[in-house]
Amino acid sequence: MQLSRPTNSVRWDRSASRGHTESYFLKANDPDRPGRALWIKFTLLVPEDGSEGLGELWVIRFDGDTGQHRGAKASFPLSSCSLQDSGLGLSIGPGRLEPGHTLGEAGEGDQHIGWDLRFDVDDQQTMFGLPHAWMYDAGFPRNKVYSPYPRTRFRGSLSVAGETWQIDNWIGMLGHNWGRSHNPRYHWAQCSMFGDEDCVFEGYSARIALGPWLSPWLTGAIVRYRGEELHFNKPTGALNKTVEADLFRWSFHSQQEGWQLDWQVEADVGDFAGLVYRNPDGSANQCLNSKIATCSLRLARKEAGQWQTVADLRGERTCAYEILQVDPEHGVVMLA
Repeated sequence: MQLSRPTNSVRWDRSASRGHTESYFLKANDPDRPGRALWIKFTLLVPEDGSEGLGELWVIRFDGDTGQHRGAKASFPLSSCSLQDSGLGLSIGPGRLEPGHTLGEAGEGDQHIGWDLRFDVDDQQTMFGLPHAWMYDAGFPRNKVYSPYPRTRFRGSLSVAGETWQIDNWIGMLGHNWGRSHNPRYHWAQCSMFGDEDCVFEGYSARIALGPWLSPWLTGAIVRYRGEELHFNKPTGALNKTVEADLFRWSFHSQQEGWQLDWQVEADVGDFAGLVYRNPDGSANQCLNSKIATCSLRLARKEAGQWQTVADLRGERTCAYEILQVDPEHGVVMLA
């Protein structure tokens, strides 16, 4: 897919007066100790009222062994941030993100987290969450997402209050999304570590704002399996009545272009970290964020009129899973 602007370019239009939110996010999982993971996010928040925007650094260290997750956030005036117009390159406070490298720090005292990480870029091919290039420039859908590095490897270090984790070939990804606000409700997941199997999944179910109402769940997904990209994100299949979206669990069945996909992801309440995502209009959402969820994926292909199972995979505590909602009654510990 060829976009109108180079992949990874900042999409914020500095001449526009309306609000905008945009994020580059990285996650990585320890292949030797499932349940250990990291998440880093660079965010631009431009208010609708014309006041000074913010550049934000977010970071979480997930430790499923102890259940002691650590998170931190730091905010800086957007005018002090450096944003590259073409390609990947931005600096927010002490945080930097460029092709193949990120470093930074956030938080104080026991919540201080610092990182310095290298990641592979040369063998990556973007996974596009939307099915058509024009959707990335048009007003609809309002929220855009793609993953320029869907399955890469990280090397370096992550430190929390003096305790350092050495990151050695952790498997992860880098994604990019933007819009005029956060989507009011969604379940999103990405997994690039199904044991030794060559497979990457990324998908979502979202309820979009229609005036004062919310749409039914609209669902899409992409699967890369053994070098073949399978699209379950056609607009004709978005209104998927099989979606089950509960607190801490999400599943659906999809059938498109001669393939069937059965997907499920879930995590315990203690495997989530809570975050407050602010919108340009001043409202806020609760983000329940886990990078150590467990998922299952089943693929079947139609051959000679019969459905034949091609893959039946499981990602054990290696799946990124995020839930966005308004209701604060969820029991997840809020970290930032």
